Amino acid sequence: MWIVRDLQKTNKNLAVFYKKFSVSKKVEKALLKISALGIFNVKINGREIEEYFMPGWTNYKKYVHLCTYDVTDFLKDENLIEITLANGWYNGRLGYGRGTDVYGEINSLFAEIELCYCGGSIEKIQTDTSWRVGESKIVSSSFFDGETVDFTACELIDLDSLPFAKAMDCKVEFKDYDYESIVKIDSLTPEILLNEKGVIRLDFKQNFAGFTAFSIKGERGTVVTVKHAEVLNDDGSLYLDNLRSAKCEDKLILSGGKDSFEPKFTYHGFRYAEISFDGQVDIEDIKGIVLSQGLENSGKFECSDEIINSIYKNALWGQRSNFISIPTDCPQRDERLGWTGDAQVFCNSAMFNSNCDRFFNNYLRLIQADVLEDGKIPSFVPFFIPVSVSTAGVPGWADAICIIPYYHYLHYRNKDVLRDNLPFAVKHFEYYLSKSEKYLLQVQNAFGDWLSVKKADDIEVISQCFFGLSAMLISKMYAFLNDGKNAGIYNGYYEKIKHAFRENYLYKYGKIKGDSQTAYAFSLAVGFVTCEEIKSHFIQSLEREGYKLTTGFIGVKYLLPAICDVGEVDIAYKIIKQKEYPSWGYTIQNGATTVWERWNGYTKENGFETPNMNSFNHYSLGSCVEWLYSHVLGIKLLESGEICIAPSFSSELSFAKGEYKSLHGKIAVDWQYKDGKYYLAVQADKKVKYNYDFGNRDVVSVEMKDNVLKAVIK
Repeated sequence: MWIVRDLQKTNKNLAVFYKKFSVSKKVEKALLKISALGIFNVKINGREIEEYFMPGWTNYKKYVHLCTYDVTDFLKDENLIEITLANGWYNGRLGYGRGTDVYGEINSLFAEIELCYCGGSIEKIQTDTSWRVGESKIVSSSFFDGETVDFTACELIDLDSLPFAKAMDCKVEFKDYDYESIVKIDSLTPEILLNEKGVIRLDFKQNFAGFTAFSIKGERGTVVTVKHAEVLNDDGSLYLDNLRSAKCEDKLILSGGKDSFEPKFTYHGFRYAEISFDGQVDIEDIKGIVLSQGLENSGKFECSDEIINSIYKNALWGQRSNFISIPTDCPQRDERLGWTGDAQVFCNSAMFNSNCDRFFNNYLRLIQADVLEDGKIPSFVPFFIPVSVSTAGVPGWADAICIIPYYHYLHYRNKDVLRDNLPFAVKHFEYYLSKSEKYLLQVQNAFGDWLSVKKADDIEVISQCFFGLSAMLISKMYAFLNDGKNAGIYNGYYEKIKHAFRENYLYKYGKIKGDSQTAYAFSLAVGFVTCEEIKSHFIQSLEREGYKLTTGFIGVKYLLPAICDVGEVDIAYKIIKQKEYPSWGYTIQNGATTVWERWNGYTKENGFETPNMNSFNHYSLGSCVEWLYSHVLGIKLLESGEICIAPSFSSELSFAKGEYKSLHGKIAVDWQYKDGKYYLAVQADKKVKYNYDFGNRDVVSVEMKDNVLKAVIK
């Protein structure tokens, strides 16, 4: 039974649901199954289940997750379970200006405690109208606006005096929650920048997603406010304009004793925080609590260049900050949506960094649930707004339904994920076909190379590349499933799309329409052109910019690999080490500890870019991380399931080293450049199958024994 608090719309603090129960015999195992329209926090006998924002974000009109916890060790003879509910994504504020109550108005709870006694008997304690409902000390909580806690609120004195819960008629479908939960992954100690006149300004030295926690004592009723920001204004104050309508502000009302503040139902994206108050207070143990999906680390990278090391770290922190239930675009402003374009462009980098098997499988299920009848893939999921030209069927965003399953298979070899997603990928491709003439895509809602530095006439080129890429990947996925017939059909589509591209967008002497870095890199990546055809114009597009970037969200993923493919490896290193605007290095020299949404988020000449769209914590432009693994380290995942070690050596680095934990075990690569030679060492777990390819380089010596490779290459 689903239950609710009576009079949900009155100005009450968050509801807490209580149930006393006894354990009559020795318990072998106790399971708590729980879900909510909203988000929950659970305590049993005062012991908390330390996970955040459960049961995660889904399209509640389609399904909601059912979470299962082993709570055997929580139990005593006499027990009390207390569950606090907050709005969360269900009826809290959502991005795209949708306000509140998007899925419904009333938070409700479902819970079942299954007691499996020794001897085989089972007892179930379920939510029903015998549960009591009280109030939390939390006055309100919002992802965008923060949490307010009133420590003067009365503690629970007499449970039996509380009102009973009400039954709720709820027919939403359950699906098991089967991926990692959001947990605390780190704790940061801040530097105090200012401490005067009732204001303490803090610098945590890292942009991250989470909250500020501390202990505080002050006069009863004192109001304390905690504001959060990613960057500072020139005068040292918090820069808040880019938060848009999000307040990102927590409040405390002090009890007069020692209060411990740690929000339960909100998070912020920030590096700086400011605690303000009237009167005298004592604050201790200030920490920045970092929240993220509890994914297992699978990769490491380090090299001799500190700019490249910082790019890697910044992208990793961007991933941590934006893997909050779903892959979001940003953790700070009033948006935080699961944009499909952002997710597909970064998914391969993310899978090298962390074990994202279940995380991306869940995200793909969210896409499947929201595919439109005509095959269009939403631009973000969960999808909760009216369909428009920008919200579905957009090239580069819609293609996530093909791109993510493909990379998922390269990393995790799960054919069920291919089978589950192929029908939707095919439906998406059929939509493209319906919008094409002679296999030339004619959609009018393309974003092109989103947030590219220079405008170029390459939008149609990029759309056609995605048209071909989807056909290619569908063909490959059918081949992985040993369906040669359909693999051949979609390869045939690919060849026709390629022909249409070459007939319409490839000019004499290898020039491509738009003449942009992205046009050359992307068309090469999808096989529409050869290295020999486009090399001259491609390299010219880099030279005329002084080896600085013009790519946006789409092109940045393909640029460095394409430069290596045409044989100009040193140029790729020169670009990633670049410190002049626009470049990754420029953002780092201007204080970036995460990847920015746009190259010109801040420039010395113009200051901050328009605050309407200026996040300082987006992972999209960090998709070069996959190049660090697959080209600098040379860990290339083959479609056969093997790994090929083929580093793109360059004297631009004196060393590079790192590792990747594959499906079959860890493989570690370490190379050094000294006296004109590269000394390579590869160590792998016994179950990891790999080979090597040094291209046209001169091999001085090579030895492979017991899965350990040692080579000297000129």
